[in-house]
Amino acid sequence: MELFDPRLMRLLTFLTRRQAWMSHREVAKALRIDGEPVTSRTVHRWFVFLRETASFVYYPYPRANLLGLQDVVVTVRGLRQPEVLSVLPFGASFGIEVGMADGIPFASQGYWVPGTAMEAFQEYWRAARDLGLLDEVDVFQSRNTHFVYSPFESLIGPDGNTGLHGPVDNSHFESLLRAQLRRPFEVEVGDPIARAPLVVPIVLEHLWAHYSSRQVWQAIRGKWDAPIRAYGPALARNVDRPGAALRIVQEQWAAILRHFNEVFVQPRVFFDWTRLRNTMFLSFVLQPGSVEGMIDAAIRASERALYTSFKPGAGDEARCMITCLAPSDQLVPLLQVVRDHHRGREAPVVSVQDKTATAELFQKTFCRVDWRLFDPSALGWRFHRHQYAETLKRLRPEAPLTPSPRGRARSRGSQSPGRNRRPRGGPGAP
Repeated sequence: MELFDPRLMRLLTFLTRRQAWMSHREVAKALRIDGEPVTSRTVHRWFVFLRETASFVYYPYPRANLLGLQDVVVTVRGLRQPEVLSVLPFGASFGIEVGMADGIPFASQGYWVPGTAMEAFQEYWRAARDLGLLDEVDVFQSRNTHFVYSPFESLIGPDGNTGLHGPVDNSHFESLLRAQLRRPFEVEVGDPIARAPLVVPIVLEHLWAHYSSRQVWQAIRGKWDAPIRAYGPALARNVDRPGAALRIVQEQWAAILRHFNEVFVQPRVFFDWTRLRNTMFLSFVLQPGSVEGMIDAAIRASERALYTSFKPGAGDEARCMITCLAPSDQLVPLLQVVRDHHRGREAPVVSVQDKTATAELFQKTFCRVDWRLFDPSALGWRFHRHQYAETLKRLRPEAPLTPSPRGRARSRGSQSPGRNRRPRGGPGAP
């Protein structure tokens, strides 16, 4: 079997359009390939093949705000010390992009930031600028990231070549976006998490390629410095009994999955995109003028792309960030989508990812949300602002460069630390 076998692509498409996180047995009950049923054994074999050969990504994508985390994208221009991107243990994604207006590269770093620490987060970036570690930083705060997937089998050929060969129906995601953006939104630990705080490490470990409860528990247990016993008396009594502790993890995971739409945005589905041919990551920040305009922009862009991430701006301003993994020949049609939907006075920001530079600069430490900083007793996150500031000072060059005249720290979106989420295309993106 080859990676881009149409049967595998149909499987992935099926997974994107089910508001659930499904086992291979559950998939087999509902999946039809060319009208024919597929056995549980076959689905399991396909899952294993995708994980072993194509870095298969499949997990329930959480509502970060219910975890008490704010979705943020930081744009850094004139970066002199890449280590600046490794200091804060709340990174979610990373990419090097090139602005289409000026051709200048910049770093784009996604974060899940404790909602109560947004002011300290802003201070960190102002300090990095003032220390001469970068020229300019821009902070975009958004609501939870959403994903729109076009049918993979319609855009990806058996050889991995991509292309748009006809109309794309993404109405499922259009309806989902409308329902999602009608929900009340604030960044604070939600009731489902407060009732079972062990969900925090379970969910975050699932994001980083652990797909079974046994793997998740082993990853949690392997972090010896974590206050595991603080996650409830049942776990405290059984932490040294692997079988009993594993059952607790399984029970809490199963319980939270029964409330999928309350706790999760949707399933996240992907694979090693570097194996695809003739693709580009195109990003744009625009102001469509309304929530309906934002949704329409995301859906119209998704009809030209394999995969689209959509970040609606936080606060009252109807600003959004959209990133598309699209066939390379769709550049002009996507720019037309931007022209048709932008209503702001300032020009939209449009950029393309530099895949080579992204891969060369990427470090694992750029993408890590450390759940050990969550306090299950206080239901809050620790943000060691002074420790991060001291680390920045040690990164300062011996002879700091003078920031450029335009160097500044700006924020796009709401500044309110209590209002509002992992992530963009590229290595390490959840």
